Amino acid sequence: VVSEIVGAANMAASGDMTIEATEAAIKAVAQKDADEYLVFMLSDANLGSYGITPRIISETLTRDDKVKAFAVFLSEPQAAKYLKDGLPVGKGYVCLDMDQLPSTFKEIFASAAADA
Repeated sequence: VVSEIVGAANMAASGDMTIEATEAAIKAVAQKDADEYLVFMLSDANLGSYGITPRIISETLTRDDKVKAFAVFLSEPQAAKYLKDGLPVGKGYVCLDMDQLPSTFKEIFASAAADA
């Protein structure tokens, strides 16, 4: 999976489609019949240069009450902290060490289950 993501990133055009992709994922997930509706936005946190603010991310993640959406920032430590701190509590996570990614997702799943 990671190799496919890296390959897709290498071929991607310049620009950022994080918000648009997250909106599309939320819309697609909400249309399914499921017990839980979860969306994960993974980002390198280099969003400021595209005019993407914590407010925009927050509005996107909370757009549909049926869907629990979360942001996980994977690099750019200062930007990641800034973005996470600007989101509602429990909506943003920073994971700068990929060895910790499973633990980060475990924390997110536990949070989502507690809110159910």
